[in-house]
Amino acid sequence: MVALALGASLALAACSDGEDDTTTTSAPTAADRLAQAHDVLVDAGTVHLAMTGTELPEDENSYIISAVGDGTMEPPAFTGTITAKLAGIQADVPTVALDGDLWVKLPFAPAYVNTDPATLNVPDPATLFDPESGLVGLLPQTQDPQFGEQARAGAEVVQEVTGTLPGEAVTELLMVGDAASPFDVTYGLVEESWQVRTVEITGPFYPPATSTYTLTLDAYGAPVTVTKP
Repeated sequence: MVALALGASLALAACSDGEDDTTTTSAPTAADRLAQAHDVLVDAGTVHLAMTGTELPEDENSYIISAVGDGTMEPPAFTGTITAKLAGIQADVPTVALDGDLWVKLPFAPAYVNTDPATLNVPDPATLFDPESGLVGLLPQTQDPQFGEQARAGAEVVQEVTGTLPGEAVTELLMVGDAASPFDVTYGLVEESWQVRTVEITGPFYPPATSTYTLTLDAYGAPVTVTKP
């Protein structure tokens, strides 16, 4: 009888220990996926960027309409073409940004010229690729991230994550907008790889108008070389 009682006690103890060891794992949150996407983008080191603005105010004298090119994060650099309205005239401007310098080939100019972004009233495009304070830095600053719909980005299906960005975070990066107002943001994340494929930011870039800039990122980790013209 003693042996049976001892055996029963050990069995109960084993069952109790087994229950205590049982752990439950929760599904990743939207914030978890943004953190994962942040690391994937930083680890890539290079990326191809296409940006397009919509609902841009016609009465603004200077602003970026679109941009396409390639960027590196170490060091932050960009080479491509920016389509902008400059002093009221729309132009495609071949651009190179590296080591804090900006070179542009303005319409009718025979060669690149070194200029200050502030002179053109545009941000330094190289800052978009800074691994800490660039575009990737917006992901951890996204407030109240929530899963949205599944959508199509080209041939891919992406999981949307919606949220808001502090106005200051947007204006420090893009050098335009109302720093006191929040901006809506929607990310399109490729499932499995968790690459950020699209970023759509909407808000008072040129107050009181509400405008949107949509960025598409691809060619993660592809070889990119940026040199001074």
